Amino acid sequence: MAITTLDGAIAGMQPAISVFKTVTGTLVAGRPHSLFYVAGNPGAGVIPGAPVSIGVSGVALTSVEGQIPFTNPTSGQNTYLARISAQISQAGRVLLCDRLWHNSDLSVTTTTALDVYSVAFPARDANGTTNGEGVMIGMEVSSAGGAGTPTLSMSYTNQSGVSGKTGTGILKVVASSIQGAFYPIGLQTGDTGVRSIQTFTHNATMTQGSISLVAYRILASLDTAGALIPASIDLLTGGFPRLYDNTVPFFIFIPSTTTTSYFYADVTYTQG
Repeated sequence: MAITTLDGAIAGMQPAISVFKTVTGTLVAGRPHSLFYVAGNPGAGVIPGAPVSIGVSGVALTSVEGQIPFTNPTSGQNTYLARISAQISQAGRVLLCDRLWHNSDLSVTTTTALDVYSVAFPARDANGTTNGEGVMIGMEVSSAGGAGTPTLSMSYTNQSGVSGKTGTGILKVVASSIQGAFYPIGLQTGDTGVRSIQTFTHNATMTQGSISLVAYRILASLDTAGALIPASIDLLTGGFPRLYDNTVPFFIFIPSTTTTSYFYADVTYTQG
């Protein structure tokens, strides 16, 4: 059942969920940073592959340690994002995302194409299907990298089921990327999402560390104007996106300056 009125949204409002993180490591201006591995509330996520390897083909996610809490509604009801508020120690952009899939066991020293052949992503694309509309891919540094500065690329199947597409990293990987550094991979002209990944390439060795690919969908975006200046969006200004059952929410932060950061946010859902 869809919520179609303001009264319905208010009636289904859930208690706010607080997220409080201190990023240990220097963020880089303009480079997205996943808060998935950062300790705090909720606690840090488990590095993919530890303690049990999930493999190059990865795993479709319905829940994972370290995610922002999410509970499915009762049968016949839907969940929507009602509000996000944030207060951060620097200006930047906050992305609330759904983590659909991630993998492990990607070699950081191999500079030729790595076979991925990802398992099917869950039915949580923009339309609630497995087609991949609105699903994006990023390389997430799960433990700090070494001196290498590779360019990233992947071959993938797009949202229409067309294979053999090529995506290229939007940002070049920097040397000694800290844990949580997140490098989005762009799509071929005309594509609006990814249904599956066939291969992944980084063209220079990273010498050390570990990396994972992440399939994610951006649910909402919030801009913070300055240090510790509160910002928020609500069900009117945020577009009232639906969060499909088994959503795995996590934050990506794009900082405006190169420094460490304190991060505090509240997330509120409504169900009905």
